Amino acid sequence: MRLTIVSVGKASEPFIQEGCAVYADRIRRYAALNLIVVPEEKISSRGKQEYIVQQEGRRIQQKLRPGVFAVVVDEGGKSLSSQAFARSLETWSCSGLKEVAFILGGPYGLAESLKEKADFRLSLSSMTLTHGLARMLLLEQIYRAFTLLRGMPYHK
Repeated sequence: MRLTIVSVGKASEPFIQEGCAVYADRIRRYAALNLIVVPEEKISSRGKQEYIVQQEGRRIQQKLRPGVFAVVVDEGGKSLSSQAFARSLETWSCSGLKEVAFILGGPYGLAESLKEKADFRLSLSSMTLTHGLARMLLLEQIYRAFTLLRGMPYHK
């Protein structure tokens, strides 16, 4: 199974960039991983948040392959323990899916159309996270899931 993470905007903080790179490399030991970053909309946000979300949503949609199993990361999604997330990843893998795409929005979130089309909505936290931190947390939890499934000592 191939994993794809489509996210909006580059992580600007060096520690986030480094953390994302570390976990991406670790994940690639277990699965093919494709990281896609779509540009953040570059207009003033005053009164235009819906427009920004729609433009970023359009860019995300263009990057998704037809037939991909889409997991939207959204605060209104389902909250899972690390073990439950690992079981979900295993279920998706064993069900014959060729690709699972995790979709992370930008500072203003995701377009409703993406949320509605998603096969699964996942919440990383009920707290608000920067989109860079959410990306790093998602990568860490994917890596943790692989180690849990293999009985490795990473998860304590």
